[in-house]
Amino acid sequence: MINSQFYTAISQPRFLKYYTACGNSRRTALKLYRANIALSQKMYAIIGVFEVILRNSIDRHFVLLKGNSWLEDAVQPCGYFDISIGCEDSYHSIQESIHKLGLEYTHDKLITKLSFGFWAYLFSKKQYAAAGSTLLEIFTNRPFGTNQKTVFRNLIKINDIRNRIAHYEPICFDKDTGAISTTYVSSRYNLVVELLHWLGCNPGRILYGIDNVKKGIIAVNTISREPGSAIYR
Repeated sequence: MINSQFYTAISQPRFLKYYTACGNSRRTALKLYRANIALSQKMYAIIGVFEVILRNSIDRHFVLLKGNSWLEDAVQPCGYFDISIGCEDSYHSIQESIHKLGLEYTHDKLITKLSFGFWAYLFSKKQYAAAGSTLLEIFTNRPFGTNQKTVFRNLIKINDIRNRIAHYEPICFDKDTGAISTTYVSSRYNLVVELLHWLGCNPGRILYGIDNVKKGIIAVNTISREPGSAIYR
């Protein structure tokens, strides 16, 4: 069925999802595989920009409130992550990052060492409360009535697609049917743009020259309309 160095290299089970969605056409499946990689690269780029802006916004907020060593202070004895039940993961993330940095440790390097998931979970119920319940203030353009829970859920959705891309999982399929679909990536893309606006940014300017996600989506949708392809609407 599928027999070439390329298919062997990426594994038949991995390629089978593309092959099936493209009506058993190896040519179309290969195009979809490449289009998914290109779309993933484009999406990862704007998530990277968003991540930097998010963590820098958080850092500026807490530096003003708690001082330049707010992260380090959180894990000191009687620090707010040290004494708060339910914040153990955040506590260990900071401690582990400081340990890995060793003699190269600085506050700025610590900021860059922590994962997107760490920053997202600062908006979870217990971490948000432990740090003083003020972090929502960084979203200066948030709609009226937006709460910490809404922000947290949105950040987890972005973290989900970020992790899928980082682990080389496809983002061009509907998770329930396995058919070609850009609904998932489109919704996450729109969410990144929306949250950039909430952070007080102009998404068009911030992402200028970087954002090619829509072109990637069009490329996948074009393949989905080829004869034999399974399309999810």
